[in-house]
Amino acid sequence: MSSRGSSGDAAEPVAAPSTTRFDLPVDEKNRATKLVLWKFSRPHMRAFHFAWLSFFLAFFGWFALAPLLSTIKLENDWLDDDSALDSNIIAVAGTVMMRFVAGPVCDRFGPRLTQTTLLTVFSIPVFLVGTARSFATFALARFFIGFIGATFVVTQAWTSIMFAPVIVGTANATSAGWGNLGGGVTNAVMPLIFDAVNAGLNDKDKAWRVAQVIPGCALVVVGISLYFLSDDCPEGNYQDLIRAGTRTKTNPWLAFFRAAKNYRSWVLFSLYAVCFGIELIMNGNLASYFSSPRFGLSQSLSGLIAGLFGIMNLFARSIGGITSDLMAKKYGMRGRLWAFFVILFLESLALIGFSRISTIGVAIPVLVVFSSFVQMAEGATFGIVPFVDPEATGAVSGIVGAGGNVGAVTLSLLLKIGKKEDGFLYLGFVVMGASFLVHLLYWPQFGSTFRKPTTQPAKVVEDDGQDEYSSAPAPVAT
Repeated sequence: MSSRGSSGDAAEPVAAPSTTRFDLPVDEKNRATKLVLWKFSRPHMRAFHFAWLSFFLAFFGWFALAPLLSTIKLENDWLDDDSALDSNIIAVAGTVMMRFVAGPVCDRFGPRLTQTTLLTVFSIPVFLVGTARSFATFALARFFIGFIGATFVVTQAWTSIMFAPVIVGTANATSAGWGNLGGGVTNAVMPLIFDAVNAGLNDKDKAWRVAQVIPGCALVVVGISLYFLSDDCPEGNYQDLIRAGTRTKTNPWLAFFRAAKNYRSWVLFSLYAVCFGIELIMNGNLASYFSSPRFGLSQSLSGLIAGLFGIMNLFARSIGGITSDLMAKKYGMRGRLWAFFVILFLESLALIGFSRISTIGVAIPVLVVFSSFVQMAEGATFGIVPFVDPEATGAVSGIVGAGGNVGAVTLSLLLKIGKKEDGFLYLGFVVMGASFLVHLLYWPQFGSTFRKPTTQPAKVVEDDGQDEYSSAPAPVAT
């Protein structure tokens, strides 16, 4: 039996790694050195496509209620403006704990099993939220739905395992960006699904409830499919390799504590709070913002315009990762860090500008620019993450990924101070101040934005001829 199966015999040997059995060129650790988006071949591109698709559908389930909140408020007296905002915060808070857990679990059991579990188990509250008859049950369901957001950690760990340092920034940014695209698509599509269901039922309260079945079913189908049709790493699946003796078990909590002791994990945690955290805030609040008296748009039109924010993920996050990789080829880690700082600073300026606009014709292009910088900053973040601790990439990804949700929960409180547009202004200044934390990141072998390296790392030459430091990411915690 091949090691790529979902199960294996402990007595049967696993074939030694061979570059001839891969469809893409690979490095000495069998990580792909190229990203060919139109391919779906195993193991590298199959894992890539399941990684982004699973995160995309996680957003579909996670934020399916957000663009329908105006209808839910009208149909149910237990939901008003304040409680709707509270439910958005609760939905994001649910992800924090699970992101901390998902990274170490991914290091131990592999991305395939971890992702399948997240998608299938936490599709259950997506189905059940339609039965809510009080704010307590509605909020509780949204809290557990938020656990699906931990799929992001697995997505980033998976592509870090499958792709070489020379392309890992681009691979991470593209998989996460296409996954984040689900936030924009959900804002645009769910009102249309609601309208279609309501046309048949002619009951708005029943329609929003029945509409939740669609994202729930999508989560289950993809969760089961990726378990049987993809691989944990280039050589196969973790459990097969462990049985064959070519991979050792890891202690997930040792990996977590190792990552937690690295101060760079927490600096990136804070920085991710002001890019992905901002995106989560926007996904939960833009539709209602555009339907408020400030703009006065309908629910469907507000959802479509709000969807523009997430749709920028189609390319913007990839641009952030590509920029990080290109700057690294020319300037090393210093290039990655300076690109990250500039992008974050421009994000803050765009958010401040957006908060001051009350004309929809001007707000839309500024929203697009603002969104582009947010996604680029996310891509630039995970161009750096794989270099924090190559032996605990999943755990580091979990800590940094949780930072986005912690940022969304804490920074959302600013929207409760006065008008929502003032909250956006305050958020802009928070992002501006936080951007300077980039200058705290330092590696003895890489240096920082201002400091030169104090040690000279060995170098290896990757297949595309580009130099990359040998301390770049290895497969997660073997």
